[in-house]
Amino acid sequence: MRLKPEQRLILGKLARQDIPKKVLMVSFSVSRTTVWVWGKQNLHYTKDIIHIYKSKVTIEAEASILFFRSLGYGTARIQQRLISAPEIELEKMEISIQDLKLSRTTINKFLRKHNLNGYSKKHQKAWKFFRAKYANELWQLDIKEFKFEGKKYYFVVCIDDYSRNLLCLQLFDHALTIKEICQTIIPLVEKYHPEKILTDNNPFKDNWKIWCKEQGIEPIFAHPYYPQDKGKVERAIRNIAEELVNLIMIFHKLLNGEEIIKWIKWFNEKRYHRGVKDYPANLYVKN
Repeated sequence: MRLKPEQRLILGKLARQDIPKKVLMVSFSVSRTTVWVWGKQNLHYTKDIIHIYKSKVTIEAEASILFFRSLGYGTARIQQRLISAPEIELEKMEISIQDLKLSRTTINKFLRKHNLNGYSKKHQKAWKFFRAKYANELWQLDIKEFKFEGKKYYFVVCIDDYSRNLLCLQLFDHALTIKEICQTIIPLVEKYHPEKILTDNNPFKDNWKIWCKEQGIEPIFAHPYYPQDKGKVERAIRNIAEELVNLIMIFHKLLNGEEIIKWIKWFNEKRYHRGVKDYPANLYVKN
């Protein structure tokens, strides 16, 4: 039920007292999140409540902003998810808003109101930019390792350098051999025929060169201790770690293959990439 301004004011006052939240949830027919949000407002009816009432940032939108912030997202990722969020996140929300376009300034204003804006660490210096000229000219390949419930898991991550399209994100419960890595990406290689693949200097370097030569691919290796070479895939891995792996840890659920495929589709088609100023799937299809 959508509350009127007067009801929000009363709910906020009661929520700041020692009244059980469950009682307020039943009395006002609202969720626990709604009680919590309005309990934080401390509004005055004459100004603040009227301002919030007229704002397009409704209580549902504000609750969504706070939920996405609780996952560790900044304003850019929150902005993206208010437009289109992956299903795995929407399933966990009591209140959810989609197709809502807000500026990052507006989102930051509400984060600041709850003392949730800002970063704990300073950003490092930006990497030097380079980019392939067209799709499938250059792929970047790497492995993401993470622990879940005391066990190590591995994602094989492969992206197209030009479009940032996520080509492969396959989960394994063991360290991979060169044979398994090749078997994982061979269907993509046979379908899209990349000209070059960039990797780090892994222990399978010689075998990797032989395999790439058999497939008509030029292998390229990053300089030691210089992650800037693999900047695109490193950035993709960071997104995967901060978004997908983070959800696995929060929700205590290891994703199955179908859920990962859905997330890849969302990542490529509905997650706007500021680096290429477009959706990765759009650029990959065009080229």
